Amino acid sequence: MLPEHRRLYIGGRVTLMKCPKCQADNPDSVKFCGECGQPLHADLACPSCGHKNPSSIKFCHECGHSLVEPVTETAQPSPKPTSFAGGRYQVKKFLGEGGKKKVYLTHDTLLDRDVAFALIKTEKLDDATRARVNHEARAMG
Repeated sequence: MLPEHRRLYIGGRVTLMKCPKCQADNPDSVKFCGECGQPLHADLACPSCGHKNPSSIKFCHECGHSLVEPVTETAQPSPKPTSFAGGRYQVKKFLGEGGKKKVYLTHDTLLDRDVAFALIKTEKLDDATRARVNHEARAMG
């Protein structure tokens, strides 16, 4: 059923409906707007309970589940590293992650002390930025 603001009543019965996108009048029996192609009777099935809901709402009327959540694939977690730099830095635990780095508590086996090891994420870097990061890493030793 269409929301009240999308219906036009003539003589006590619905004969036309307004397109929510372009406001064009359309016969009540059509599925798509004749002017812009917008779906007119699009119901959303709740992914949780299957209840059919009007396309204009964000939460299921039956169970309250979100209808606008993006569907994302569950990413497989990447394997946790056990060491870095040929075994010099032994990973003790993962400390945290930001937009550009993952930080681990590691044990430096050469100096026999615990250090924070920041692993720079290079997946989304362009070639120039990747070259600069490599240059800076070499300069640090």
